[in-house]
Amino acid sequence: MGVDDLNQLLVALGLSVPRIAASFLILPLMTQETVPAMVRNTLFITLGFVVLPLTLYSLEQRDFSTLGATWPFIVVKEIFIGATLGFLFGSIFWALSVAGGIIDTQAGTNMASDLDPVQGHQSSPNSRWLAQFASWLLMVSGGLLVFIDLVLGSFQLWPVLDPLPDLNLDDAILFIGEFEYIMTTALLLSAPAILLLALVDLCFGLVNRFAQELNVLALTMPVKAWVAAFVLMLNLGLIVEVVLRKLVENKGLLSPLQAIFQSG
Repeated sequence: MGVDDLNQLLVALGLSVPRIAASFLILPLMTQETVPAMVRNTLFITLGFVVLPLTLYSLEQRDFSTLGATWPFIVVKEIFIGATLGFLFGSIFWALSVAGGIIDTQAGTNMASDLDPVQGHQSSPNSRWLAQFASWLLMVSGGLLVFIDLVLGSFQLWPVLDPLPDLNLDDAILFIGEFEYIMTTALLLSAPAILLLALVDLCFGLVNRFAQELNVLALTMPVKAWVAAFVLMLNLGLIVEVVLRKLVENKGLLSPLQAIFQSG
């Protein structure tokens, strides 16, 4: 192997990694708090070697000397495709996180926010618990293998050196629909707890009406926290079904994306 071949090999590997890295970093699973940087980078490079033959084939079909001026745009395009895959696949995580945040806001426990190692930012207790539960379901159900298969399969549909087609407002329907899914799922999962917590507030409001010297705030917070936890336990089977159904639907995620990102 000569110097030119080694240079081409390194360039091909460097162009294969951005899409993989962006998809995993957007997915709320490979955060700095949960996976060390060395482990993440090793995973990205290892997966980059898997798709390296496809990238080398694309480089062979193109004049390698003309790549110098276009590689920044190629990297940006790869990051965009990877971020899109990570966002669409990980929407169920954000849906559960939002549902937990809504419940904690109604229960008054959002003041106990702490760092969520899965999402990598501050979140309320139920939001943090639901996100970690979804991550556990992703791992034990084989969802991570499905995600890796989607990311690697995207290189066959959209080779690294193929240009990104012009996008228009009609192509945004897929992303708008995913935001709608996040909010709809969050409201559906949090609705039972919200109704019961509102009923608790109403009952304690009536108590305070006739016993105004009673410190209702100190009484309602632990009661609502227990009610919220109890409702979540009752809805645990529903949450599992929603997460697993979304993971099954994600197996066909490349089909709607192909209509948007297909070249030519």
